[in-house]
Amino acid sequence: MSVGRKVVAGVLTAGLMALAMWLYTFKPHIEAGEQNPITSSGRLGSVVDNRVFSVKVDRVDVARSLTKASSFSGPEVTPSIGLFLIVHANIKSNHKPFQPGHVRLVTGGGLSYDESGRAALPSTTDDYQPMLWAPATYIFELPRDRLAGARLIIGESAFLNQLSAETSIDLGMSGDRAAQLSTHPATTYTLKTP
Repeated sequence: MSVGRKVVAGVLTAGLMALAMWLYTFKPHIEAGEQNPITSSGRLGSVVDNRVFSVKVDRVDVARSLTKASSFSGPEVTPSIGLFLIVHANIKSNHKPFQPGHVRLVTGGGLSYDESGRAALPSTTDDYQPMLWAPATYIFELPRDRLAGARLIIGESAFLNQLSAETSIDLGMSGDRAAQLSTHPATTYTLKTP
């Protein structure tokens, strides 16, 4: 083999190895992207459809505390160290009974909050039927400075994969609106009793 061929073979080999290493660094990102659900996006007040379910967020309330009626004593008050964000929505299944899963609030900074896990607060775990709208209320507890850019994310309760359906709903928390709500929240929000 001539010296020229050895040089070309060496350069080609080094180039292929560099390309392989470069592609290898992207492999985890490619695999993670394959697991992302199919997301439908919308905004407060509009119906957001996907192949499995539909969601419409009607309104959002912000309060410093939650009040729940109690049959034994006076009302139970649950204060927050930050704020409670109460999201009022309507959900319907599009084909067969559906139970929401992976419900979370994502802020403009990319932080994600699950529903408030306090035992005193109700959580929405209903099954939604085909073609029948039913109410859902989601309660999140977050710091005062995290309202801006908030989006409600609702997915399927089944294992997430690239065929899962998910909605992302902009709650209308622009910088000015978020600042207004965080500085002047309602003193309390009264939870409805079943």
